[in-house]
Amino acid sequence: MKSLLQKQAFFSVLLYNKLNNIMKRNILLLQFRENKLVARHEEKCILKYLGRRANLISKNVFLDDFNFSDSFSQRISAVILGGSNFSFSERGKYPSLWGKIKKITPFLKKIIKKNVSTLGICFGHQYLAYVLRAKIIKDESQQEIGTFKVSLTKKGRADDLFRGIPSKFFVQEAHKDSIKKLPQKTILLAEGKRCKIQAFRYKNIYGVQFHPELNIKDMRLRSSFYPGYIVGETARFKPTPFCRKVFENFFDTNIKN
Repeated sequence: MKSLLQKQAFFSVLLYNKLNNIMKRNILLLQFRENKLVARHEEKCILKYLGRRANLISKNVFLDDFNFSDSFSQRISAVILGGSNFSFSERGKYPSLWGKIKKITPFLKKIIKKNVSTLGICFGHQYLAYVLRAKIIKDESQQEIGTFKVSLTKKGRADDLFRGIPSKFFVQEAHKDSIKKLPQKTILLAEGKRCKIQAFRYKNIYGVQFHPELNIKDMRLRSSFYPGYIVGETARFKPTPFCRKVFENFFDTNIKN
């Protein structure tokens, strides 16, 4: 009798977990990473803030072979575009990677047209702006590697993405490219002294130039994968306690079971 009850309890838990996963919303993480270790680290950092709110479906544009069907798109509640060491300003040097990026652009345009909740991070921020017809440039005066302070605009202070965050706060940055000018019909939410366009919004589509998924520990680990890219900059890393709120606000606002 006891054994039967234990089996029933076991299968009840399995059924509960299965139903719970079905009921959860699906978030698509589009990654642009050649290095599998970096891709996994990025995924783990995002999962840390996502928790059990939703299912994370990760697709690596550079490494995975996949097609985005209409039925797949309908199962997605939100999209996150991750970072990359790929540079828009140097795309001519990497025709294979650029070809893979262009291949998924129609899907991203469809996501934007349908106004699916989207958060672009660093490269993802630039990619969104590019699809919205902004020019991405390599301007050394705007390059940032380390921890920098950004300021919310009036619109940014009123936006749900930055709810509970001070008007000025520190963020982790690692980028060489930047957006030259805001895309049409977008709203500037945050700006920096060095890099002007730090966050923007288009309907329910957000882009942030910084890395909200990285705390100081994760930033140091991430930088270890690119020793030539971030030389002598680790001493400039500082804690960024409010960055996690960006992710939490995005998830809490856009994931409603």
